[in-house]
Amino acid sequence: MEAVVERYVNYLYLAKEDPNVNYLQRLIQHHLLRVPYETVSKFHFFLHEDQRVPSLEQFIEQLCHKQWGGTCFTLNINFARLLKELGFETDFVRVHPGHLGLMVKVAGKRFYVDVGYGAPIMKPVELEQKKRHVLHGFGEEIIFTQKDFAQFEIDRRSNGKSFVKKLIDWTPLSQNEMDVDIQRSYEDKPDNPNMRRITAVKFQGNTCFYLRNQTLKVMTYRNLREYEMRSYQKWRDTVQQVYGFHDRPLEEAVEFLQDRGVSLFN
Repeated sequence: MEAVVERYVNYLYLAKEDPNVNYLQRLIQHHLLRVPYETVSKFHFFLHEDQRVPSLEQFIEQLCHKQWGGTCFTLNINFARLLKELGFETDFVRVHPGHLGLMVKVAGKRFYVDVGYGAPIMKPVELEQKKRHVLHGFGEEIIFTQKDFAQFEIDRRSNGKSFVKKLIDWTPLSQNEMDVDIQRSYEDKPDNPNMRRITAVKFQGNTCFYLRNQTLKVMTYRNLREYEMRSYQKWRDTVQQVYGFHDRPLEEAVEFLQDRGVSLFN
């Protein structure tokens, strides 16, 4: 396990340190810059693997050789495993609908941590410190607001308009208590959006690359460019250039959607 942790930390261009808030923030920032949010591997795990969340060893192996990250469950669960190995006290929290975040305790304080939302939450957020926190990045505003004693809303906004809201249940849970949520996220149903679209989010320097099916948005702090890819070849080449994914998983993802009535290309 020590070798796996060392490999994980090195992949983030960091070294092992004693747990503290500054180190936690750097781990989060480097993770968001090095590990993508993506659904390509989700389809692979649904089709070929018995377990839904890869082990820490499998996660880092696929990250190094296939550039896979995952969706919230894979990313946050394996980041939690890393944090625990590094000495951080870490639990899971349920986020409605269909999401999972982390509660990380450092020096007697509890922080919300989330590297699995495809969002620029680049630092640990001490939710209980005040009733409202505002983060900014890549043209996005992320507002955390206390709604009740143990509930906090996450409101993601672009150009002043809210485009998604979720509700954090600020109660620590074990991974076993999240098993039903994990299985539900893999339900092969039309109303489960992550099983009916290809998504990939990668932060690189001052740029965010956001893929949703055939459309790639390239966002900086100042502007937004959008590219529509109408042929599979153009799409594959662009996705490989931006994210580094291999040919076969991309073909499999497109076929997976096509078999379910979602045709991306003629």
